[in-house]
Amino acid sequence: MRALINSYDVVVIGAGPAGSMASYNASKMGAKTLLIEKSQEIGEPVRCAEAVPKIDELYGIPADPSFVRTTLDGGYIIAPNGKVIAIRGGKTDGYVVERKIFDKHLAIRSANQGTKIAVKSRVTNIEKEGSGYVITINHMGEEYKVRTKIVIAADGVESSMAEMVGLKSKKNVKEVCSCAEYEMINGKCIDDKMLELYFGGVAPQGYAWIFPKGDTVNVGLGIIGGKKSALEYLDDFITNPILEGRLENATPVEFKCGGAPVGGPIEKTYAEGFIVVGDAAGQISPLTGGGISLSMDCGLIAGEVAAKCIKQNDWSEEAIKEYETIWHEKYLHLLNNDLKYKSILQQLTDTELNAIGDSIEGDLDDVNVPKIALKAVKKSPSLLKYLKEIL
Repeated sequence: MRALINSYDVVVIGAGPAGSMASYNASKMGAKTLLIEKSQEIGEPVRCAEAVPKIDELYGIPADPSFVRTTLDGGYIIAPNGKVIAIRGGKTDGYVVERKIFDKHLAIRSANQGTKIAVKSRVTNIEKEGSGYVITINHMGEEYKVRTKIVIAADGVESSMAEMVGLKSKKNVKEVCSCAEYEMINGKCIDDKMLELYFGGVAPQGYAWIFPKGDTVNVGLGIIGGKKSALEYLDDFITNPILEGRLENATPVEFKCGGAPVGGPIEKTYAEGFIVVGDAAGQISPLTGGGISLSMDCGLIAGEVAAKCIKQNDWSEEAIKEYETIWHEKYLHLLNNDLKYKSILQQLTDTELNAIGDSIEGDLDDVNVPKIALKAVKKSPSLLKYLKEIL
């Protein structure tokens, strides 16, 4: 494509939610922007459970029927003993979407602001040239070199772009959650508008889930370590008595797998003319493994800061640092808390998880971890050794 031989103000690598939101804002604010995607189809392969927040309320993106499969009213937390705790609203409402269509929708939305998109394009090298970069791209089997002032790396959990400019983005394998999921037909949910989250031995140091998705259900889990593969744990979960046979007649129509970096954000997410965003930056909840909402918002911040730097003709490290300052102020405290909660959760046995579940009476209107911890300790004082850091 001739577009690839030009120079750009901003080049975004990776057309997931973070990359598409970054390119959208950069283009909207006047920066000449290129969005690069290594897959031949944006949105493929799908590597998550496909739940997103209220995008219409948070980002002004209409919840289009073309990609929305279920509108969520909340979720259920299920303890190892089968105790069901309902959470209505809060962070659990939103949508289950068809990610293949949703991701493409975000990219099209960006293109409508003027972003040029190059699919089936793999970045093989990034070199500093003056105050900008030269990016080598293998596009459709041909090599191109593109010059740009600013690079936004949104290349996912396996990110290598940041390493090319000296930032440390490699994830500790012990802090990457291994995930496996079936999309299944003929499965039954407790409620067709509620998520289901299962904790304990069914998914060591992680959790299992059942998400309603219109005519199908997403059934998956994420683990860290464990004596078996994520797929083996998933197959065991489907026949677990705790599900009361709700999946006994279900059959897979799609299998998805991937990794979620749950070790917290990388140490530094910027350099001169360079920004790291989304899973590549570790912008994902260490507790839940959910990162779409956070990635989308940090993508918007990245695009805005990049465009601002272009307008001011200053993309020095000091100018680019504004990106990290803003996203840290909004989210770093939350991520650090989730990291602490995850560490505690991973130490609890099924018996202790049951004690926490049994201490909760009635529905919750949100997940207030300190409040839940206080109730649990009052009912089971032995839990204090784990939960004292939260109280």
